[in-house]
Amino acid sequence: MIQKWTKTLTSLFLLSSLFFCAEKKADNNNILLGLLTLAANQIKVNTVSELVNESADDYNQNQWGLITGSTLNSWVSNWQANKPSHITGKLIILQTDAANRRTGDSPGRKPYVKSDPQLGVYVYLLNDYTPSGLPTGGFRFNQTRDAGLIRNSVRYQANGEFVDDWLNTYGINPTKDLIVFAAGTGNGTIPASALTSSSAGLAGAIQDITRGVYWLRYWGVDIKHLAILNGNLRSNFVLTYPTQTSDSKSSLPAKGNFTVKSIRVDNTIITSGLEDIYEIAKNNLEAQIPGLTTKQFLIDARPTPQFGSGRSAGVNGDTTQYITTGWDSAGAPVVWGAGGDANSANTAGKTYVPFEGNIKGAVSFPWLALFEGFTDSGGVADDAAAEAAFNIGYRYKPKSNLKTIFANKGYTSGATVVSQCRTNFEAQVNGFAALNILGYPTTYYDGSLVEWTALIAAHPDNTINQVPADFKWRTDLNTVSVFSYNPQITNSGALGGVISRVKPAGVNLQATTTKKFIQEDKAYKY
Repeated sequence: MIQKWTKTLTSLFLLSSLFFCAEKKADNNNILLGLLTLAANQIKVNTVSELVNESADDYNQNQWGLITGSTLNSWVSNWQANKPSHITGKLIILQTDAANRRTGDSPGRKPYVKSDPQLGVYVYLLNDYTPSGLPTGGFRFNQTRDAGLIRNSVRYQANGEFVDDWLNTYGINPTKDLIVFAAGTGNGTIPASALTSSSAGLAGAIQDITRGVYWLRYWGVDIKHLAILNGNLRSNFVLTYPTQTSDSKSSLPAKGNFTVKSIRVDNTIITSGLEDIYEIAKNNLEAQIPGLTTKQFLIDARPTPQFGSGRSAGVNGDTTQYITTGWDSAGAPVVWGAGGDANSANTAGKTYVPFEGNIKGAVSFPWLALFEGFTDSGGVADDAAAEAAFNIGYRYKPKSNLKTIFANKGYTSGATVVSQCRTNFEAQVNGFAALNILGYPTTYYDGSLVEWTALIAAHPDNTINQVPADFKWRTDLNTVSVFSYNPQITNSGALGGVISRVKPAGVNLQATTTKKFIQEDKAYKY
């Protein structure tokens, strides 16, 4: 529920005015100071419905949210003349990677959008942020946190110290500046041709930039100060506007001193804890969750072959090869044998969750389905189609197409979209489309399936079981999950040592909440 603090303050001021008539002026001043302090410290708590942002039908008309290359070009070419009227500060462009990483791109394509400090345009890489304890692969807006139920394993929203440090590293004031996230070329190693099997990895940078918007909105940044480029820079900016590109990026500025504590709104409703998802599943998508609408639309953003019970669609179709990698294993499953993972050069082997399946009531909604060049089921016919999708640059489909896809998946007006996947990265693409293009109320399940599948009581290998049969958040039940257990297989890893293939995140049985990290983040601002 929204805090009705405006009415409260009005009443307090009216009462204080009556009091002022009868008391000494010095006392009145103290009371007024106290009331003003109360007013300054109030935080508006938003619902999911209050965070919606609907895009224009023509993406070229957007000044925030989802923007096009032509809009970015107008800003870069003359920021002071063309910046949105509500922006008083700088243009900060944050690239995931260089925009010329395909073999043969250099030197014809330049790697960065052109910066112009004199006009207030700055360009950085996300990997320019290098905090202590940097997660492997660079900081991508999440952090190992204590959720109460699970700690020291699953990653959730990065905390207040991180968001302040991140903003100040780039010299960003998110109440004045406009932050534009952009994918450069794509994630991982860019192959000479965009093979069908590479599509998810190449498009993965869009997950990163949509997660950036999600994280900053969680911390209270107004969507009017946030944008992502529709599609990567390589295909949607560099070729069209070569004079607005550069061989170099900006140097990091002196550290700033901004804090999100000064943004007096609470948007944490955008992130849901396991206890919320449990109620949604148990109550057949009609849970009474404060801040959400009374009906929910639960989507699973993973590729369709990873959805549902059974493992027949696992790696190479072999039921002994699992689908969903565990909390301590990055990326997709890989083929493995008695000697360890065949293609893991830097790890002794991947681990997997205790059961495959999905949260009850979820619909399969693969994230790639939302991009031009992919079918509405998220596939590409062959390598030629994958190459075409790569050359489009992983742009969102037109708004009308997205609306049709959501409707065909079962979305009904007014329902809260609840987006989840394995680790809440694929889910970012779907959630961004729902919240910031279509304008649907939206929340994200931050722990996603690496958290959900840990709460098991009846796995055939009892050493895997984490909770008693009557545990209040047990998930290996037909009332809340569609599932089948992954068999435990232990064998030697490629780098030596024994690997237990099934490895759930540890559970704190004394937990009274699954949202401790959210409570901590509220306390950071309150």
